[in-house]
Amino acid sequence: MDRIRTPLVARSGLVQQIITALTTDRGAVLVGQRGTGRTTLVEIVTRQLSTDRYAVTRTTATEAGRPIPFGPFCQLFPVTGDPALVPGRIRAELVRRGRSRTPLLVVEDAHWMDDRSASTLLGLAHDSHIRLMVTTRADVATPDAVVALWKDRHLRRVDLPPLDPAETATLMRAMLGHAVASTTVQLVYQWTGGNPRLATELVRHGTATGRLVRDRGLWWWRGPLSVPPQLVELFLPESNRLTPTHRDALAALAVSDDLPIELIDRVAPAAVEELEDLDLLRTTDTEDGVSVGFSHPLLQAIAWAQVSPARRRRVASALVEAAREVGGTAPDPVTVARWQAAVGVPVTGAVLTDAARLLRSHDPEQALRLARIAFGRDRSARATVVLADALAEQGTGREAQSILHQATASERSAAGRIVLSAALALHRCATERDPASAHADLRALRAVASLDAPEADVVDGAGALVLLVGQRPAEAIRVADRLLHRLPHGSAGGSSALRCRIARTVALALVGRTDEAAAAGAAVVADAGGGAGAPDTAGLAAAALSLVGLWRDGSASLPVTDPILGRWPRPPGTVPGTRLRAVDWPLLVGYARLLRAEYPAAIEPLREALAQQAVGFRPFRSEASAWLAVSLAGTGQPDDAQRVLDVEPPDRLAMLPGLRPWADGAVAAARGDTRSAGRRLEEAVAAAHTAGCWSVELQYLTWAARLPPADQPVALADRLARCLRYVDARRLVTEARGELALLNRDRPGLLEHATRLAEIGLHRPAWRLAEAATWVSPGRDQDYARAVALAGRLRGALGLPAPNLASPTLTARENEVAALAATGLPNREIATRLVVSARTVESHLARVYRKLGIGSRRELRADWFSRAAEGGPGPPTTPDTYLV
Repeated sequence: MDRIRTPLVARSGLVQQIITALTTDRGAVLVGQRGTGRTTLVEIVTRQLSTDRYAVTRTTATEAGRPIPFGPFCQLFPVTGDPALVPGRIRAELVRRGRSRTPLLVVEDAHWMDDRSASTLLGLAHDSHIRLMVTTRADVATPDAVVALWKDRHLRRVDLPPLDPAETATLMRAMLGHAVASTTVQLVYQWTGGNPRLATELVRHGTATGRLVRDRGLWWWRGPLSVPPQLVELFLPESNRLTPTHRDALAALAVSDDLPIELIDRVAPAAVEELEDLDLLRTTDTEDGVSVGFSHPLLQAIAWAQVSPARRRRVASALVEAAREVGGTAPDPVTVARWQAAVGVPVTGAVLTDAARLLRSHDPEQALRLARIAFGRDRSARATVVLADALAEQGTGREAQSILHQATASERSAAGRIVLSAALALHRCATERDPASAHADLRALRAVASLDAPEADVVDGAGALVLLVGQRPAEAIRVADRLLHRLPHGSAGGSSALRCRIARTVALALVGRTDEAAAAGAAVVADAGGGAGAPDTAGLAAAALSLVGLWRDGSASLPVTDPILGRWPRPPGTVPGTRLRAVDWPLLVGYARLLRAEYPAAIEPLREALAQQAVGFRPFRSEASAWLAVSLAGTGQPDDAQRVLDVEPPDRLAMLPGLRPWADGAVAAARGDTRSAGRRLEEAVAAAHTAGCWSVELQYLTWAARLPPADQPVALADRLARCLRYVDARRLVTEARGELALLNRDRPGLLEHATRLAEIGLHRPAWRLAEAATWVSPGRDQDYARAVALAGRLRGALGLPAPNLASPTLTARENEVAALAATGLPNREIATRLVVSARTVESHLARVYRKLGIGSRRELRADWFSRAAEGGPGPPTTPDTYLV
């Protein structure tokens, strides 16, 4: 890979800034942190400058040469004689080398210049016949004369900021040749801080060591952080500058994460301040005191590789003792488990299980190791369940079920057997994708559990979740209410109650009671708090609330996930056991874009989400598969959508009923087979109706209303009106009422609902209704003018091209005939669907051809779909726009 070109993929704007400064002014000073590409930018710029116009002379200042007067210039030509005359001789030599060209002096690392060299450089900046390009570090003390270059406006200062996440993605894609998973982009961005050199080296190292792998069309980072050897030299100072006490402090943080300064001082007295001066550590004021951590994310991996096993054991032992003596806030279970494992002493079973549970969602390998150790020392029901969860997250669900079976058979206490049996039912539901059988197991278990016993809470908590993912929301609400009514007034309950409240929130949204769901979800998220004890459960609460928000007003605070695996939603903050920040959860990012009809933008996050849901616990695989297929179909890729459904089909485990027939309908519509699309959507509607999911049924009916009239479900308007009585989600209701207005050819209704959708930021659905309002009924009255104006504003907001105003507008009937003819239907079939004669169809088509300036069905199809794809004047009844 090209060392010069690759890091500058996202930096073309900076190159242009520097060239402009050189060609229109006296030059530029490039200021940036180490590794931000100063040297690379210099090489790019000098290559782009004309050799006929500029004579480039290049030198570099060094730390070792700083004591030498005129050190950087000694590399170019002899510097002898009276020091006062040297600057003049340097200028004369630059002019002599340039001959008829403009001299360009490039000085790299000017922060290491001696004072005389810096003064000479400042003097050259006053010369209008010489151009300068100077690079300096932002994090190193720089001579005053160099600072004066930009401070006194002799040269233009060009700052080299770190890459942002989007630029990091551009860089990685350019290096790897294919798209990179957004979570992996975030990993590299957070590990490198957006430093181009670090990102480049890390990508190269990842491909060389197999850490970066391509799977399902995306590049992913697999496994722990591994740092290339050349970066170790970049971060760590010479070994003689680090004392044994320094190394103890670095080791303490390497086996932990951020630590209170009191603990570090016990292990390595007075080392923090000295290491902070060396830019290896940083301190942060918190509510509990001063926290100490590495100054750069890569330093933890580097320090860990540098620490010997003997030092690791000694320092970890000192940390365990120091934590006991200092008291205060106890370290988290992951940190304590690391210490005790490093020391080699028996780790408390409770600490191991807590650590394994915290690590399961983002570091399943380490979670499984800790869970196996805990299980070996403590065969309690809790340790068994944690081990089974860790196994399932690694993709060995059958082994997890076997362990739970054996533990249940050997468990002596009734309470333990109920806990294990409930866990076994959940695992059966997830591994075998069989919520119905899991529900039967839990129902049988519930019959033997006392109504007042804590074990009944465990069964009901599991039961509510199983009913939810088995598309039985009304029953999930009843089971959840049964548990919640047993709680003391004002009590939030334990983990089982939290499960019930999450299931109840989603179930309320499914049955149409989204106002109740929003209130319930907000309370659950508040009670889950930071989620330190149950990150997965707290994350699910946030995801449930986001789903409700998307249905109510189209906007919501989307849940986040860890950037390592990204399978589960989690509460905001840092990931346990790491310094990584949580990032947007791809599954709901893609779904939010799908609901806004932004199909191209939805594909990448949904493809990523499906890959994340293809291994381990896969609670959202059906949704990811169906949503991706619908998005692909919406962009005119039915074959790709069908492949998704064939390889990863939606199955029985899903919160939303009717996912497979809905996706099949989208594929059929994208192929122009609107009759099959109508049949499949009818199946989706029936599935949602059977499940009592009024919100989902309303969505399917809304999509069905976008099919040609002959292919819409029977009595569609009546069914839409009935559904609307049960759903209070403003966004879903507004879209459905807009379709009703279109069915009734009600221009004022279309305008009203288009305006409401636009008010909540749903511009594409609003544009569709506004466009329809320009043609649904004859006459150019005031409503027509308002519709044209609204459609124009929305078209501009969406960045769509203006319609071809030179093309005559088709009538409503001509639109219908053209839409059906564009799908390839013969005249007789079109006549049957529209209840007219074949001769009438021929007459309509003749007028369509004349108005559009075409002469065949093939041209009609090409013209029709190209104009619809470009946002042209085709009506909403065209097959490829039924998903819009």
